[in-house]
Amino acid sequence: MKIASFGAAIAALLLLGGCSGAQFRLPDISSADVDRAALTVSGDSSRLEKFQRTDAQYRTMVFDVSHRLAEAAPALCRYAEVSNCRFSVSFSSEDEVNAYATANNEIVVYRGLLELLETEDEFAAVIAHEIGHHLAQHIDETQTNATIGAIIGGVLAGGAMIALGYDSAYYQNQKMMEDSMNLGASIGVLSYSKEQEREADLLAAYLLDRAGYDLHEAGRVWEVLAKVNGRTSSGMLDSHPAGPERMVAWNLAIAEVEASKTKLPVTD
Repeated sequence: MKIASFGAAIAALLLLGGCSGAQFRLPDISSADVDRAALTVSGDSSRLEKFQRTDAQYRTMVFDVSHRLAEAAPALCRYAEVSNCRFSVSFSSEDEVNAYATANNEIVVYRGLLELLETEDEFAAVIAHEIGHHLAQHIDETQTNATIGAIIGGVLAGGAMIALGYDSAYYQNQKMMEDSMNLGASIGVLSYSKEQEREADLLAAYLLDRAGYDLHEAGRVWEVLAKVNGRTSSGMLDSHPAGPERMVAWNLAIAEVEASKTKLPVTD
């Protein structure tokens, strides 16, 4: 019996992509537009300006922005069929360039990211993006994908051990199984994450518009992150779209929001 190659195993795991997908229609992105956008973000990221504020100022800005977005969110929550439309947003004084959404509608934003942002519109884009993950129920999706990926990884490892007549010590069998399940879980998460990020950006654009923020000003955050990251293209195992791709998608989202009569995203 032949053992499936690693590449075939990866392909099998990526079939998870058929289990779910974007709930809302995402703008189509052309490679030509991405190439043009890549030219605008080249350069030394260390030269990015930092806007110094006290932690108290950051906390006040995060609170004010979160309150304004929360007031604009209920219509989108109802549309996305999200029952809990209350979000807890907290500020971390760590220097990491990061923000993330967790279970229980919690959001954390870091000083390291906020100090690269100049305007309240940019602050709002960061928080609205994380709210977008909650609106699209990405956390539940990711947990499900990781579980399915781990199961498939375990099945592949078990088949390999049977085919090889694997008879070494039990702990070695166990280690092989655990490693395969961990790999499967990781790929299960990555199989959707770029799509999830784009969907969260799209929902953020609608939320920001409803809250009265300037979408063009807000979009500078994606240019900043593109310069920090330095990637100009996305690979299969990247967890986020590359910066230029994200910038193009944001401009298309702006056009979609401005043309929308309902100020609600189109469902797939």
